[in-house]
Parts: sequence; structure tokens; C-alpha cells
Amino acid sequence: MDPLTSFAPHVLTVSMLILAACALASLFRTFIGPRVSDRIVGVNMIGTQSICLIACLVLRLREDWLVDIAIVYAMFSFLAVTVLTKMDIGVYRQWRADQKKSHQRHIETRRAYRQAHAQRHHRRDNS
Repeated sequence: MDPLTSFAPHVLTVSMLILAACALASLFRTFIGPRVSDRIVGVNMIGTQSICLIACLVLRLREDWLVDIAIVYAMFSFLAVTVLTKMDIGVYRQWRADQKKSHQRHIETRRAYRQAHAQRHHRRDNS
């Protein structure tokens, strides 16, 4: 028996344990944030690590049908990250528009206040 063949299952098992630990760390990062972009990256990392785990299982168990599951999972992971990113961009654009409206209202309020203040002083000076 080839020494590499007998050593491979142990390497795959250790690799799967390391990937699982990294996935748990990514899950922790996804929950604590602090920004939405950190959470999106965490979700993407968990998806990628899950696909790698499935690939290790394919090699370890010699079950070819798991490759199909990995491909489908990759498509769903890609779609999930794309949708989350699109939602984040939409929320950011809405926030930006609200900030511009608020700033414009503030400028208009200050302008109206200055005009009223100038008119009051103009009336005092004329009397």
C-alpha cells in the first residue's frame, strides 16, 4: 500500500476540522459585525468553507454525488451574497438620499431664519 494513500484520510480529517473551526470563527464575525459589509463577507466565507468541507467529504467518502450538492450550494451561496449586497447598496442609497434631503431642509431653514432676522433688524433701523 502506498504511504500517501494511507496518510490521505488523516490529512482530509484534519483539513475538515480546520475548515469547521474557521467556519465557526466566520459565524462569530458575521454575528458581531459591526458593519453590514462585514456580515456579508462573513456569510460569503461560511459558504465557501462549507463548499470546501463538502469537497473534502467527496474525497474522504468517495461519494461522487456530493459534488452535485457542492455545486448547487455554491450557486445558492453566490445568489445569497449577491442579494444581500444589492439590498445593502439600496439601503445605503436610500440613507444617502435622506441625508441630502435633511441637509437641504437644514440649509433652507437657516436661510429663512437669516432672512427673518435681517428683516427684523431692517425694521428696527428704519424706525
